[in-house]
This record gives sequence, structure tokens and C-alpha cells, in this order.
Amino acid sequence: MRFKITIDGKVFHANMVDNDITKEIEKHLPFKAIYYRYTEHEYFTRLPFKTSDKNCKKETFARKNEIWYFGGWNTFTILFGDCDTSPFEVVKLGELEEDVVDNLKNNKEEIEILVEKG
Repeated sequence: MRFKITIDGKVFHANMVDNDITKEIEKHLPFKAIYYRYTEHEYFTRLPFKTSDKNCKKETFARKNEIWYFGGWNTFTILFGDCDTSPFEVVKLGELEEDVVDNLKNNKEEIEILVEKG
């Protein structure tokens, strides 16, 4: 499946992993939310619905230009820098086709992002 992600009017596309979380997210598309900058590697938002990472592969290293899920906060996260998440485990949701780093690394503390099918 493929998601279309609009950040500050610029469109990005993500090839999503086929797992329980992405299937649940797809049911709720489109959704627009405020994303918050966290340190020098990511923007995240809490999903406006419940989902579970129970049956998903978990990892402890996330990479830029990828989308991740953290079950502890029920968050959808877009990375613009690599990140060691130890001791926390995260689930990879997808990879962006376009480079999002320049668009996010110097952006504001809070930004609005629209996620749609596409």
C-alpha cells in the first residue's frame, strides 16, 4: 500500500509495510494532525485511534526517510535523521520515496501533516 503525505504543501509518497498497524491506519485515512518535533531526528503525532503492535516485528534502530510506530505513545513518526531507540522498540511502517530530510530538519517545532491514500 502507498500513502501520500503532505507537509507544508509539499507532497511525499511512502511505500508502507503490510502489517496490522498500517492496515488500521489505512481504515482511518485521510487524517490531518499536528506533528511535534522531537530532538534532531523526528516529527511525531499520536494517532487519533487505537492500534496495536502485538503481531508486528519490533526494532531498536530507525532510519531517516522512514515512518515508524511507537506503541508506548501510540505514535506515527516521520524520521529526518537516524535514531537508536534502545531500550524502546519501534515498528517500521514504511519508507518515503522522496527525501524528506531538507523539508523537516529546519522546520518549526509543530507542523501540520496530512496523510492520505495514494
